[in-house]
Amino acid sequence: MRTLWIGAVAVVALVVAISAGVWQARRPRAPARADLGAPGDSIAQALRQARGDSAARASSVDSEDKSRWVNEVKGFDVSVLTPVRREQFVRFANAERCTCGCGYTLAGCRSYDPTCPVSEPRVQKLLDSVRAGLYPSGPGAAARR
Repeated sequence: MRTLWIGAVAVVALVVAISAGVWQARRPRAPARADLGAPGDSIAQALRQARGDSAARASSVDSEDKSRWVNEVKGFDVSVLTPVRREQFVRFANAERCTCGCGYTLAGCRSYDPTCPVSEPRVQKLLDSVRAGLYPSGPGAAARR
């Protein structure tokens, strides 16, 4: 008798499971949601676009504008440098490209996006190297345009 009850319960469970599967299959589905990435990513992207940062404007600005000479690298104190080293620092900052994806030089990226987390440490390293005399003048430095 006990085996009969276990069998009956198993059959009822099987019927319920099959019914639920059929019901799910016939139920109308909601449209698939596009993968927007992490919520913080979309918020950060929207903020960059609202501010008009370089990364958000990357596709709308031509490469000539991205290579435009910038006289001052914003956010860095160059008053401790001699005039020769200050010029050297600005020339190298205008020669090296930022690797954040904006397409600007380091000087341009700091000018158009002073909050860029990629260009800030690179410019600081460049400033420290020029201050220590590790950057020679000559090849590699951009000529003033």
